Amino acid sequence: MASSSARPTVERNVRLPACENGESDTFALRLECDVYRPPEAMRRVKNKDVFLLLHAHGKLGGSRFMLNAYAILLAMRGFVTYNVSFRGCDGNEKTSRASVFGEVDARDVLEMVKEIRTRESVDVEDDVEVKMHVFGYSFGAAVGANAVGLLHEKLLSQNTIDFCKGESEEERSVWSRCGIDGLILVAFPLGSLNPFAATSSLMGVVSRFLFGKHAGRLRKCFVKDKRNRGSLVARKTRLLFVHGQRDEFTRVKEVRKFCEKLAKGQPEEEDVNDDEDDEENNDEEERNENEFNEKQNNNLLSDFFFGVEDDDDSDDDDESEKPVESSYETFGNTNGTSNAPPHLALLEIKGKKSDHFGFVKVKKQRDLLVKRITKFVLA
Repeated sequence: MASSSARPTVERNVRLPACENGESDTFALRLECDVYRPPEAMRRVKNKDVFLLLHAHGKLGGSRFMLNAYAILLAMRGFVTYNVSFRGCDGNEKTSRASVFGEVDARDVLEMVKEIRTRESVDVEDDVEVKMHVFGYSFGAAVGANAVGLLHEKLLSQNTIDFCKGESEEERSVWSRCGIDGLILVAFPLGSLNPFAATSSLMGVVSRFLFGKHAGRLRKCFVKDKRNRGSLVARKTRLLFVHGQRDEFTRVKEVRKFCEKLAKGQPEEEDVNDDEDDEENNDEEERNENEFNEKQNNNLLSDFFFGVEDDDDSDDDDESEKPVESSYETFGNTNGTSNAPPHLALLEIKGKKSDHFGFVKVKKQRDLLVKRITKFVLA
C-alpha cells in the first residue's frame, strides 16, 4: 500500500490577486486557487518549474475542478501546480462576474504569475531558477495566449529596453517578476485564420470572432520587424500546442498553419491568400471532416456544458487496449538558435475520441499529454 507521503500535498482555496478593472471599489479582488506540491521524493533540484492551470469558459460550465487530474499528474512528475478559477467561477461567483471574451482574465493571469513567482522564490537557493509555465485548456488556452501577448506589450512599453541588442538588466528584471517560460495551449479555439474562406466552418468563424484578438496578440510577439525582431518573448517563451484531430471548433490544419506563421514571423495581413495554396490537396480531408462534423454538431452544445467524468469505461474492449495515437512536430526555434530545444511544437491527438472534450474526459489522453508536457518543459 502506498504511503500518504507518495501523494501530492494540496493547499485548498489559496487566493491569488486579480487585476484592477473597476469591478469592485471596496476590496482587492482575489481568485480561488488550489496548490498541488509534489511528494518529497519527486521534487526537482536543478530548477523549480511551476504550472498555472487555466480552465474552460465559465459561462459554459468551466471550472478549475475539471483540471484536477492534470494538477495531480503534474505534481506527481515534480511540478508545483496552481489550479485557479476564473472570475465568476466556483467560489468566485460571490465576488465577480465571468467574462465573455477573456480580456480581463488575461490581465488577471499576469497578476497571478507575479504573485506565484514571488511565492515560489522564497527560500530558493541562488543557483535554482524558478520557471513559470501556463497551461490553458479551451477558453483557458485563448486567455493564456493573450496573457503572453500582454507580457510582450509590457516589455515593449519599457522605453529603455533596446530589443535589437542583447538581453539587458532591465529585461531580466521584468522577466524575473512576470515572465512566462512555457505556454501549453490545449484545444486552442483559434477558429479559421481566414473566416471568409469557403472551407471555414460555422464554429470556426464563431471562435475566430470571439477569440481572434487573443491569437492576434500572440502573433505580434513573433512578427519580425525592426521594432520587435529580438523580443524577449520570442527568445524565451516556449510554445506547445496540443490539438485533437476531430476538434469541433478548430481544425488541426489551422493550428499547424498558425504554428508555421509564428515560426516565420508572418504578420496577420498576409493570411488572406492562404487557402489558394491549400485547395488542391484538401478535397478528401474536407469530405472526411464534413462527415464527422455533421454527426457531431447535434450534440455540440450539450457536450460543451463540460462533464468531466472519465468515459474510458464506455470504450469497446478492443479500443480500450489501444494506446492513444498521436503525432509530434516542431517548427524551428523562434529564438534564432539552431541547437536549442524546440521553442514551438504541435502535438496532435488522433482517433475517434480526439475531439475538443476528450482532453478532460479521456484518462489515456491526459496521461499522454502530461508525459509529453514533461518532456517538452525539461528539454
